[in-house]
Amino acid sequence: MRFNYNIVITGGSGRFGSILKEKYRSKKIFYPIKNDLNIISFKSIEKYLKKIKPKILIHLAGLSRPMNGHDKNILKSIDLNIIGTANIVKVCSKLNIKLIYFSTSYIYPNKKGNHKEVDPILPVNNYAWSKLGGESAVQMYKNSLILRVCMTEKPFIHKKAFANIKTNFI
Repeated sequence: MRFNYNIVITGGSGRFGSILKEKYRSKKIFYPIKNDLNIISFKSIEKYLKKIKPKILIHLAGLSRPMNGHDKNILKSIDLNIIGTANIVKVCSKLNIKLIYFSTSYIYPNKKGNHKEVDPILPVNNYAWSKLGGESAVQMYKNSLILRVCMTEKPFIHKKAFANIKTNFI
């Protein structure tokens, strides 16, 4: 892919970010490490984005696994997934950068699968609540897009799986 503008992808060393980094290398795509762009620090984000001048920021950074980490350390979950995302939104808004936020389908009650954006939400765990908290900030910024996705390990690590449900795993 060729772009004539810069794109920043936070969380480039995470599970999904590493796959993107492996597949999409370009002088126009930046995968900052925490030392360069710390989502907990408004100033760190602002300094980095002013230097790179991206047109789009894809926000993948945050706390995901292990899921019980959101129960054991809610402060870290809040800092990374809610406050960190709010900081990203504030800087993107200030610098007029298009924001694409990767949330989770876990915010749905998982009774039917194949969800629509207008379906009722009821987060199933603290991870989902923290991602919904991030979504709240992103929703306020009109130059944004929220993707509610769910990922699974590859290769599939479980011995069994349900075969009669609809979902949106990527």
